[in-house]
Amino acid sequence: MNATETGSEISFRQILPRLGGQREAFEELCRQLAGLSAGVSLVRPSRSRGDGASEFYLESASGRRAWQAPYVFDLNPLIRQASESLSTALEVHPNLTEFVLCFPFDPTEPAVPRGRSGQEKLESWKHDRQAEALARGRKLIIDLWPASRLRELIRLHDQADRLRDQFFGSSTTFTVDAALLRELGEQLIGHSHIALAELLKNSYDADATECRIEFRDDEIIVWDNGHGISEQEFHAHWMRLGTTHKTVTRESRGYRRPMTGSKGIGRLSVQFLADEMTLESATVNDASRHLYVFVDWTGVRRGEELNTVNVLWQMRDGTMSLPTSESSGTRIVLKKLRSEWGTEAIEKLGQEIWLLRPPFAAPQVRRTERTGLDFHIDIDAPKILRAREAFDKLQNALFQNWKAKIRGRLRDGRAGGEATIELEFKPSYPEGQEASRSFRERVSLPINAGPAASSGSPCAIDGAKFEILVFKTEGRQPGGLAVGEVREYLRRFGNVSVYDSGFRLPYYGASQDWLNVTRDQGRRLIVSDLLPARLNVEGRYLLDLPAPGRIFGAVEIDTNHERSLAENIHAGPGESLQLSPGRDRLAPNRAFKQLRNLVRFSLDFYASRYRMLAAQSAEKARARESPARTVRRAVVVLDRNRDAMPRAVFRDVRREVVAAEKASKRAEEETDRRAVLLAPLATAGMTALALNHELAREITLVSRLGERLTAVAARLDAPELAEIARSLLEAESRFRSLQELFAPLVSEEDREATDRLRVGPVVESVVRAMRPLMPRVSFEAVDVPEDLRFPVGSFADWNALLQNLLSNAWNAMLDAEKDPSVAFDGGRRGRYQEWFRVSDTGVGLGVPLGEAPALFEPFERRLRVSERNRSVAMGGQGLGLALVRLIASRRSVRAAFVRPRTGFSTSFELSWKGASK
Repeated sequence: MNATETGSEISFRQILPRLGGQREAFEELCRQLAGLSAGVSLVRPSRSRGDGASEFYLESASGRRAWQAPYVFDLNPLIRQASESLSTALEVHPNLTEFVLCFPFDPTEPAVPRGRSGQEKLESWKHDRQAEALARGRKLIIDLWPASRLRELIRLHDQADRLRDQFFGSSTTFTVDAALLRELGEQLIGHSHIALAELLKNSYDADATECRIEFRDDEIIVWDNGHGISEQEFHAHWMRLGTTHKTVTRESRGYRRPMTGSKGIGRLSVQFLADEMTLESATVNDASRHLYVFVDWTGVRRGEELNTVNVLWQMRDGTMSLPTSESSGTRIVLKKLRSEWGTEAIEKLGQEIWLLRPPFAAPQVRRTERTGLDFHIDIDAPKILRAREAFDKLQNALFQNWKAKIRGRLRDGRAGGEATIELEFKPSYPEGQEASRSFRERVSLPINAGPAASSGSPCAIDGAKFEILVFKTEGRQPGGLAVGEVREYLRRFGNVSVYDSGFRLPYYGASQDWLNVTRDQGRRLIVSDLLPARLNVEGRYLLDLPAPGRIFGAVEIDTNHERSLAENIHAGPGESLQLSPGRDRLAPNRAFKQLRNLVRFSLDFYASRYRMLAAQSAEKARARESPARTVRRAVVVLDRNRDAMPRAVFRDVRREVVAAEKASKRAEEETDRRAVLLAPLATAGMTALALNHELAREITLVSRLGERLTAVAARLDAPELAEIARSLLEAESRFRSLQELFAPLVSEEDREATDRLRVGPVVESVVRAMRPLMPRVSFEAVDVPEDLRFPVGSFADWNALLQNLLSNAWNAMLDAEKDPSVAFDGGRRGRYQEWFRVSDTGVGLGVPLGEAPALFEPFERRLRVSERNRSVAMGGQGLGLALVRLIASRRSVRAAFVRPRTGFSTSFELSWKGASK
């Protein structure tokens, strides 16, 4: 019997085609109305994989409630389809307790007298089916939702007319070809490693701290422990292309991380990677249920509309399986991969997301103790060669780019053990250093820094270990790193972290100035309160402290060990390293202050040695630079300090300095001009030197032949041979006379030294150059006559000789108990003997004075500098005194250790034949 609709406001015959047609649209409308009535979204099984018993259903503790929505307008076809669906549902689902039948019309009254109405027929069918189920032991409720009931639900739940517009609106909308999804993915994403990186960025935006990627045969699995995707977010964001919610929110909801995506195209990466995707996600708000989504992209065909792509989803009861202990997170399984994955692709994947990954190892900390900096990615790819190394390649490149490395270790501190600090500088750091340099220092705890750490207080730490890397965040970076990315990475993850038995304490990171480096830089401190005076150098060396954005380091401690040891020795409160109640930092007690001072001591030690090396490099550079360049630097310094000088004085001084600069330039130009003219003469000189060498060989040969012929002539009594021998010997004499012409060219004294230099000015110049390297040393010229002069020699000779003597004196004074002091004196003995003496307050020769000549042998090293002071010692190769003797002998100077003068430990004397006075 036919039936017709009643009401004119909504006509289900005019429902707009959705998801393939009117039938599918009606089913979807009924699903949404049922969900709005139940307060939850209902699961809609796949058509290709479904059971054919219902369009959608809802699981609960009392059983399954299923809906059937046949799109028919006649009673008999409705009853026939409903009977078939119900029979199948009862067989397939033993927990089925309620069956709801939705249909798009209202049953009418009968057309003939005493005939049953359509409503009566449906009620009779309902009671018969319920009775049959009860006879089988199944309690079943059948609910009928005719068109009038559906219209009432629309009026009740669709106050904004969203459903009316969606299913019954008359406006025309754009249609999008479903194949556009694939084309969009190819155009906007382009490469598989970028597509997979988008999924990892989604995990980062979801506040995940741990993520895992598994590469299997034709399958990729991505796990994370983020906050998950709710049903509402799935529909509002994941199912919509081009969403802008990340642009609006800008920060993640938990850790306030800056969002990595903003275009709403991340879900396109899934379709770009594989043909099938399964997504499961549980949220932090409701871990008892989780979202399940399945998409088969192979059904996307050109010419079909986008809304025909079937996304199967449901909310499932029960917790989902995750590789971590958290109850929330997301798991994505990609099957039927569209591209192959190898070492190169894994490396590119690492390049895409390295800026999000922290440099420290995965933390073994509780969930509540993690921070937004924690985002650790584990990769499992057993069939991809060196996958882990490739994934970490760019990140590792950064940590191979350090310029200085600081290592520190404290063992048995409570038993009096000292801490050892080791410092290494790479070549060319500071600029101008040709070779790597290393320093070592030992220090006892507590380090004397203020009243809280008096010299009599005991060490409150038993053990600690740390390593700090210093970077140069300017210029070209190796490994393909952009300097801007390096700065950003160190800004987020730099500074020194603290690990307690492998657990990273969240408080210590880039934003925490727990070592007071930034504070002291802001105060413009120039000298350390922690370093002993012997480690101080001239200059404002503390300004070279590396900022937190230039370092990365880790301190390892064990609070359990520290607490146990403190209890055994009955130490008082605050006498050991302890965690604060929040377990995110160390309690600010005396032990913590000692640990902080130890780590900060190493940074101050770095700044001191850096300034010393930089000063040495600058001195070398200045020795090589032209006079004009030196004067130019003087002009720059003068201009920089013009406000500190009276205007008239500044003007006069600057005028004279600029005039000196111009004169220096003219002199250099004249020198260059003369060099061009002298080039042929230099070539001739080189040839003459070569000829002189050859003449020496030939003279020797001629002399030998002449002597042999003389002997033979005498034995044979041959006058003719004797005459030939005399001729050869006469030729030898002429050759030797010719060789004297080249003597000035091979005599270094004639080439470089023509005058006797005054001792006093030479000593002053050397002391001025050495003073920055010998802090705290007092220099005194006790009695050096003003007219005392060295023998004929170059300034380079006497400069090198005195520098070696002062270096030896510095090393000898490092471990001496007396205040470091060097004295110079000199004079005359008799009529012709002149002398000059250098004395120091060091530890002495270490050998009797009679054995002192052995110290002049090359590589002879008797002085042993303590390990504590080895980092500031000079030289150390055992060649200093050998060079002194070599220079002295070339200038006919006697060099020897003599009996020390009063108040000093060692005296070294140079003596030579001078002029009569």
